[in-house]
Amino acid sequence: MEILKTTGIALSSHDSGEADLLCNYYTREFGKRAFIFKGLRKSRKRQRSAAEPGAVARLVYYYRRGREAHVVNEFSVEKFYPSLTEDLSRIMHLCFILESVEKTSGYDMPDESTYFLLRAGIEELSHTVNAPHLTAFFLLRLLRNLGIIAEPDRCRLCGSTRLSAFKMDMADFGPVCGSCLSSNSPADRSVGCLMRGNARDFMAECLAAKFISIDPARYRNEDILDILFSASLFIEGYFHTELKAKQFILSERFQREPVGFR
Repeated sequence: MEILKTTGIALSSHDSGEADLLCNYYTREFGKRAFIFKGLRKSRKRQRSAAEPGAVARLVYYYRRGREAHVVNEFSVEKFYPSLTEDLSRIMHLCFILESVEKTSGYDMPDESTYFLLRAGIEELSHTVNAPHLTAFFLLRLLRNLGIIAEPDRCRLCGSTRLSAFKMDMADFGPVCGSCLSSNSPADRSVGCLMRGNARDFMAECLAAKFISIDPARYRNEDILDILFSASLFIEGYFHTELKAKQFILSERFQREPVGFR
């Protein structure tokens, strides 16, 4: 058994036994790891915020190879975001961001780029007024970190860059233009919802620029929600999982009438 140190971001927490908390963290050095905070639920002296989703904490823990969860010996909360718990919309977007990392990451598979992406995403979410745009940006960057996103600037079948209307092919999350969908649509092809060229422009900008340099006013909320919907479907199919938080952040989308290619 070793005593190790790490800095991590709490992804989720669950009660364990009478007083313990079992938490998944995404750590900078080791990727996703599970930790047990002994007696934290009944403690009056230690910071329970260390187990709150989105918190950043420094951990000292007992590591034993082969164990599913490691016991935390000491910890200190480096960053906590009370503002994220005061607004229901921010809470839902935080849950979605954390869940997307948790469901696409294996244990003990470190990726510093994902760690820093997650940390920056939570920081920006704590004060942005454009939570859907930020969440879409985060999801696209996460897919790029994972190496499973196609370029959004041309149809994956015919190569056309005239994507005035398109859908995302769930095979590789690449755009398929209206012409190809109309003339060549195999029954087994699964596609997301209709998106406009404006959505394609946002996707391209997300993969090329920082979020602070993007002007959210240029992009309609409807287009952003369509991106989130298709990206969620792709992740669920690719990783054989379910993103439970998506139903909350996408609820607005299902109030709209479906439209076809024009």
